[in-house]
Amino acid sequence: MTVLELKNYLTEHLVPSKLYQIGGESDGRICLEKANGLWEVFFCDKANKIGTLFFKDEKSACSRMLQELSKVMNLLDDKSLSLC
Repeated sequence: MTVLELKNYLTEHLVPSKLYQIGGESDGRICLEKANGLWEVFFCDKANKIGTLFFKDEKSACSRMLQELSKVMNLLDDKSLSLC
């Protein structure tokens, strides 16, 4: 999966854009960016990168980003169910 494919997938599956940032950092979001020849997936908290994972290739980074967003979406679904 490429970054473009990931963006399209997230849009098609209605993943809220406030949960992620592709290409750069944004506070309170899971981020994916390429820096110093490596792909990074991390959570951004007040301009601090938390839990940064490094990947040599775009496919692996996009896959991990999707996994992390899936975890968040599952948590959100569980919370909404428990409020009923």
